[in-house]
Amino acid sequence: MSNFELSYITTKSPLYKEAVEIREQLFFKNMENSLDLINDDFELEGIHLVCLNEDEVIGTGRLNIEKEISMISQMAIKSSYQKQGIGAKILKELIRFSIEKGISKIELSARETAITFYEKFNFKPMGDKYPSNKTGIIHQSMVLKID
Repeated sequence: MSNFELSYITTKSPLYKEAVEIREQLFFKNMENSLDLINDDFELEGIHLVCLNEDEVIGTGRLNIEKEISMISQMAIKSSYQKQGIGAKILKELIRFSIEKGISKIELSARETAITFYEKFNFKPMGDKYPSNKTGIIHQSMVLKID
């Protein structure tokens, strides 16, 4: 993983389009309104982090901060790069950034298949599982309290 690097980008960055394409492929493939689903109320205000392999975006995550709570969303890794620690690298950086900003709690909605991944980083399930409003895929709200 030594040649993978993280970079914060804005929605005006040339890399942003690549990050959106990864999210569109993994979350909203074959959905007519996929770009509308990505461009939700949090997109423009989001803090966007990408993982690069040389100049190629291979993973992305979005962070929104409101008061003392961070919300992590839209974490996606290109299929050919999954299971190589890239998601962990992105998540650890978003947690580090949140702590640096004085955040007391980080929340996210995990796909059912990703719950154990987030539990490895001490995120705890909160409430019942539910179908996503955007895709219908079962999700679980999760929280990490920062001491």
